[in-house]
Order: sequence, then C-alpha cells, then structure tokens
Amino acid sequence: MIFSTLREELNRFCASLMFNTRLPIPFFYLYSEATVSRSSRYFPLIGWIVFAGSSFSIYGFSFLLPPEISVILGMIVSVLITGGFHEDGLADVCDAFGGGWNKEKILEIMKDSRIGTFGSLGLILVLGLKFYLLVHLLRTSPSIFLLTTWLAHSISRWFALLLMMLIPYSRDNDLSKSKPMVKKLPPSDFIVSVFFGWLPAFYLLLKNQDLTSNVLLAVALCFGTVFYLRYYFRKWIGGFTGDCLGFTQQTTELMIYLGISVSWNFI
Repeated sequence: MIFSTLREELNRFCASLMFNTRLPIPFFYLYSEATVSRSSRYFPLIGWIVFAGSSFSIYGFSFLLPPEISVILGMIVSVLITGGFHEDGLADVCDAFGGGWNKEKILEIMKDSRIGTFGSLGLILVLGLKFYLLVHLLRTSPSIFLLTTWLAHSISRWFALLLMMLIPYSRDNDLSKSKPMVKKLPPSDFIVSVFFGWLPAFYLLLKNQDLTSNVLLAVALCFGTVFYLRYYFRKWIGGFTGDCLGFTQQTTELMIYLGISVSWNFI
C-alpha cells in the first residue's frame, strides 16, 4: 500500500516535470490521465528545480564574470529548463488582452502561436525589469539573492494555483496548455502545494529575521496582483486559461524581486 502510494506520487511529480520543463523524464514514469490531472500539486516543487538550475548558475558565473553577464546567462539557463513555458503565457496574455475587445476575440488571439506588438512589449519590459532586479539583489548579497530567487520561483507557481482556486476555467473546448490539468485543485493537492510553495518563505525568515518586512511586502504585492488578476480575467473572459496562469507566475515572481529590492532600501 505504502509502496503503491509513493509510486503514484512519484508519477505525479514526473508528470508535473514533463508539463512544466524540457528536462528528461525518468524511465519509470507511467503516463495516465489521472496522474497528469493531479500533478499540479507539485508545480511549486518544480520551481525549486528551476531555481537550482538558474540561480546557482548565476551564482557560479558571478565568480568569473560581471553580475550583468552572470544574470543574463542564468536567465538563459532558466529558459532552457522550462522552454520559455511561462514566458509564452505572458506574451499570449499581453497580445490577447491588448488586441482583443471581447471574450471571443481575446481567446482567439490567445490561441494564436504568433507573437504581436503587445506580447513583444510585455516580454521586453518584464524580462528587462527582472534582469535589473536580479542584478541588484546579486550585488546586495549573494545569499539574499539565492534565498529570494528560491522563494520567487516556488511561491509564484503557488500563486498561479491560487488563481485556479479563485475563478473557473474559461474555455469550453480546450486546446490550450492546461487541458490535462484539473480546473480546481482538490484540498489535499492544494495543501501539498502550500507546503512546497511557502517553505522557502519560512526558511528565509528563520535564516534572517531582519528580512521580515521585505518578505511581507513581497508577499503582499503578490496577493494584490493575484486578486486584481482574478477580477480582471473574470471580467473579460469569465475565468482563466493556461496562458493566464503563465502570466500570473511571471508577474508574481517579479513582485517578489520587486518587494525584496524596494524594502531592502528601508531597513
């Protein structure tokens, strides 16, 4: 019984890894619709993997190269790990809501694989701001940089799941990235996601209690972002899509960096 339960949880983790990254899947993974539909509980844990690859790359490069170049290389590593999965959602949402005027048009644009002016501007502005914030954090303190990026990668994916809990799925006939995923998390899945999503925050506070105000501001910005997006997405398309979750992940990750960086100047 215990072995079969552990095997199923490992399968769910592998399904989440397959869905969110371009990393190779272990040979023992067994695909099933039921497994994939329950894999979202491990989205925040996937953030740990993305953090480990990108942030430790930046940290390692910083011993040989200037901070700016190190951050650029680390961001490239992050994109290689995820395949630009969430950045694609960010661009699609910017194009759809920038160019659409009703639900049908917005959803139609969101399904278009081509990138437009609004999507390009969104990527440039978000990635540009992320670059400067990461450089600032790395120059401030390498240890704070590592802890902050661990928090950002994990909790931003949890906030995307929170959005799933707050509003319904928008599409009737789903051709989007989130088709295999459940549209509402069962309570047990949500609890697991809370553990992996919030553990870095508690570790960060235990490691350095002087950062309490930083973490509180960053988390408050994330909650404010998610509840505004809940209102905005529900108003225009009646709920969320997979691209909306990618947009939420990218913006809340940015809010963590912004909150830590801004409040750092006042402690």
